[in-house]
Amino acid sequence: MAHIDQLSAGAPVAGIAEPHQSTVASIQRAVGLGLFSVVEAELMIDRIRALVTTHTAGVLPDSPDGTDT
Repeated sequence: MAHIDQLSAGAPVAGIAEPHQSTVASIQRAVGLGLFSVVEAELMIDRIRALVTTHTAGVLPDSPDGTDT
C-alpha cells in the first residue's frame, strides 16, 4: 500500500473561521481517501481562507452570472 502524504494538522486550519473548518476537515479526509492530492487540497483550503478573509464584512462576491443573488 502506498503512503499517502498528510496535510499538516494545524497549518491548513489556521486563519479559517470555525464555520468553515468542517469544510477543511472534509477536504483533509478526501486527501486521506486519495480523492485529491495534497497540492490540490492546499489550493482549495487557500481559496477558502482567501474568501473568508476578503469578505469578513459580510459582503459576498457577485455570482458567476453577474447577479447579486
